[in-house]
Amino acid sequence: MSNNQCPQELGVGDQVLSSNICEYPNNLTAAEYHELAVSSAIHPELIERNFSHIEGETVYDYLFISQAIPRKNAGRVTDGFLKAYLHLMAGGLWISGLDPINNWRPMEWGRMKPSLPRIDWEKGKPVKYESPPKTANRVTYFDVPNCIWDKVALRYSIKRYHSPLALRLQN
Repeated sequence: MSNNQCPQELGVGDQVLSSNICEYPNNLTAAEYHELAVSSAIHPELIERNFSHIEGETVYDYLFISQAIPRKNAGRVTDGFLKAYLHLMAGGLWISGLDPINNWRPMEWGRMKPSLPRIDWEKGKPVKYESPPKTANRVTYFDVPNCIWDKVALRYSIKRYHSPLALRLQN
């Protein structure tokens, strides 16, 4: 059994409570995995395909994707921009999926749920999710495994078609 695989006979709660049984996928922390799998009841396959934990300067690689962000001559983002997003260095949950504009390949755009959110001083509340700045918001299309598509089709008596998307997802 590889490090990121859990025994099939264990339930989601068992995976979360027994960190010595398996490692969480995509560097997720125990708290993040518990929130997704137990509190939000997200299927482990969806978690593995669409959620990851990022921290440190890696956060900037994920968020600073726009060419409209002010940069210095060497291409580094300006100090003011780095300071505005300094709170994200503590890490958080990265959420992304597939890009319908790019032949359903993994999407570069995503959202981050920071471990230490900043406060929106106008609203007086924490900012729950951060998106890449100076980039239009996108819809997140999760990468859904066939086992879940099959359950949905069975539940709603829908015939599964082998569309280009379905064939791509099988690969």
